Amino acid sequence: MKFLKPILSITLALLTICILAASAFAAENYIVLNGFAFDINSDNEATIHSYDNRTADVVIPQKLMGYDVVYIDDYAFFGNEVITSVSFKKADKLKRIGANAFNGCTKLESVVIPSNVTELGFGVFQGCSNLKTVDPGSGIENIPSQCFFKCGKLSKIVIPGNVKSISARSFADCASLNDIEIPDSVSLIADDAFSKSDNVVIYSNSSYVREYAEGHDIKYDYIRNVYLGDVNIDGNVNILDVTLIQKYKVGLNELPQYRSKTYADINADGEVTIRDATLIQMYLAGYSVPYPIGELVD
Repeated sequence: MKFLKPILSITLALLTICILAASAFAAENYIVLNGFAFDINSDNEATIHSYDNRTADVVIPQKLMGYDVVYIDDYAFFGNEVITSVSFKKADKLKRIGANAFNGCTKLESVVIPSNVTELGFGVFQGCSNLKTVDPGSGIENIPSQCFFKCGKLSKIVIPGNVKSISARSFADCASLNDIEIPDSVSLIADDAFSKSDNVVIYSNSSYVREYAEGHDIKYDYIRNVYLGDVNIDGNVNILDVTLIQKYKVGLNELPQYRSKTYADINADGEVTIRDATLIQMYLAGYSVPYPIGELVD
């Protein structure tokens, strides 16, 4: 046994060297444009294989040399310690993000996956130690194995409504993960999906998810009906909700739950602002406002 660790270390080092060498060799055979190394397949679709780190804020393009960007290859941004954000807003033809594509991107803080992406590869965001917010997108049906493994700052996440399965160690060793909402569509969760994520609370109205949580000693709660403007989700819209938004905007506190942003965004512009707090104040003062404050949110 005493020789096992050195052997494993040597093996891993050699594997890393081989990956880097293969990437360097392959890069010489790719087209490079705007920092992206890519090639074109027989269907005239572009696959991104690597990036040269020319900016920390990466925007995945819709096209490269006129060809639709459809795939991000396995290991494309592997171990990248430069990029802080990745935008997929322009990449409306993107279908797949490959295995370990962003594994080890330690400065990446936020990710929003577009609905046109239908497949995420193994360990795609594994080890993104600064990743705080994630929207997995409504196009995927499976959260792959080790997808968010060791994402230590990830605290809240809502699983999209068409996801059917959550694979092995998807959210394992996520020390800050507190709230995760799982839809009724999920019918299979791996036994170790949340291993070593000891603070997690699962929110769901699914009997299968409830039984899973109880069987794995994970805290569970129902998703309750909430009113627009009920920021602290206590069943009432009052001045406390206004104060929470005001404190949030000046950096004194975070919003109480992962769903709070939805109920605080009164004008549905995608941001929680002082304008939203003002609208609640007007509602409480009896003024007419053009938003359904105080009404149930689906």
